[in-house]
Amino acid sequence: MKKGFKIVLSLVITIYLVIVVFTTAFLLNRNDYGVSSFLGKYLVFVEDKNLEPTYNEHALLVITPVENTKLKVGTKAFFYDTYATTKKIKYTEVTKREEVNEKETTYTLKDNTRISSEYVLGTEKTTASLNMLGSFLYLVQSRWGFLFIVVFPLFLAFIYEAYTIYKEVKEK
Repeated sequence: MKKGFKIVLSLVITIYLVIVVFTTAFLLNRNDYGVSSFLGKYLVFVEDKNLEPTYNEHALLVITPVENTKLKVGTKAFFYDTYATTKKIKYTEVTKREEVNEKETTYTLKDNTRISSEYVLGTEKTTASLNMLGSFLYLVQSRWGFLFIVVFPLFLAFIYEAYTIYKEVKEK
């Protein structure tokens, strides 16, 4: 019975530590637009209802980048919105495409803004939506969620370890 409990406890602690490390890396690796990049993919957290019904609020979008040649007129894509007063991600349709050189393309979007290809994240076809993981990250990245889910349990584990070390030293 004790061995089974230890195995389950170690499994729970391992899963918890993986979640803590992933969440912390996700939060620390964000750029000015709130986008994290892992293993060649962009992780975008949907913070509002502007992308509904296609993408739910609090979903985590995993966007695979696309090459300039793959982004055609009529394609819906994600862009860094460089015109907005607040830094955010824009999801809209490409209406015009102009080749500047072999590496650079300028896109005209549905609202007549022009965006350079360096601000393209990916297309609708290269995007996967993870609703449950996004909802969990929303909870964990909130101030109170991070405090109670990450900081407080780690603080308790630290206190427990300090206590056991103190007990061992006192016995010797």
